[in-house]
Amino acid sequence: MTTTSAVNRSPGPPAAREAGPFGAQTLAVKGCEGLTPATVARSVLHDPAEPWSPTNCYVDVWIGLLAALGLNPVPMLAAALSADFLGDQWEFVKPRTEDLEVLYGISVGEYDTWRPVGEHLQLAMSRGDALIVEVDAYYLPDTAGVSYRTEHTKTSIVPLRLDPSTGELVYLHNDGAHTLSGEDLDETLGPGMRCGRVPYPYVELVRLNALNRRSPEDLWHATLTVARDHLRRAPAPGPDGHGPADGLVAAIREHLPVLAERGVDYFHLYSFATTRQAGLTGALAAHLCRYLADGAAAWPSDVSAEQLARAADSFDGAAAAAKTLQFHLARVASGRTPRIDNAAEALAAGYRAAIHTARQALDLEE
Repeated sequence: MTTTSAVNRSPGPPAAREAGPFGAQTLAVKGCEGLTPATVARSVLHDPAEPWSPTNCYVDVWIGLLAALGLNPVPMLAAALSADFLGDQWEFVKPRTEDLEVLYGISVGEYDTWRPVGEHLQLAMSRGDALIVEVDAYYLPDTAGVSYRTEHTKTSIVPLRLDPSTGELVYLHNDGAHTLSGEDLDETLGPGMRCGRVPYPYVELVRLNALNRRSPEDLWHATLTVARDHLRRAPAPGPDGHGPADGLVAAIREHLPVLAERGVDYFHLYSFATTRQAGLTGALAAHLCRYLADGAAAWPSDVSAEQLARAADSFDGAAAAAKTLQFHLARVASGRTPRIDNAAEALAAGYRAAIHTARQALDLEE
């Protein structure tokens, strides 16, 4: 799309746009025109019973956006199969842009914020597109009790519907849809943003003009291809058969004295980057494997539904072990004797078995 066509399709005449930082017309992502926080579809991935829900801010907004658009978000979780340990932290899992395009016809790319975010928001939403915007959680009411009005921290949201006449924005964050208004809206996306924590945010444009609503069987086959690609990309086990989770566990063991010395505040930062990211990766990978197993049972293929179900169980076991390990690390940070062996070994063994079984199920190894 050229610059000229984007400007020509901007919302309303200049006088209307000058009525406020977001113009004067009600704006919405395509398909979300009538949504309220109470009516936005909720994915099973955001069930409160899920052990790692919310997941991470980026995966969460994609789960929420795809569900709001009436799409199944589970196929995009294939990215969890290729996650790695990065030496001092577990990889922050994100759906790959190529996967989103293959699976759903959704195009995603960085968006340059060279003028006030409110103006960019008007233009994008007037076309029905969405923006993923990095904002300060200090002004997000849904983080009450965590960071709202107490701590400045960056996170990602997706505005779904904006009504300038009422000054209300429906947005996605964490595991649900919420409403933003008044000073909170101004400081998050309006003029106050320029004086805050993220005056020039990282923004991604989500283009929905080529949205592809595949049939369930077609989507499953596409997911199978994407999952195989991620398993081929996944870190190969070492000569001892060990993989990323083994590396994480070894690093945690070495870090125990530092954790004990620096205390609980440090634990929260450390565990978010290590056990939490590894645990949610296992949980997401389990959902993906069960989805593939269900498809293998429903449609003809050369894929083993039984092996995929076993891989899902192993991923779930690794996710549960990561949560137990995290509890033990909290005890270490509180000055107690470390007892991490059982949980650490269960995390490493479960993850190792899950990857091996998933590769066997998809005919990637003997």
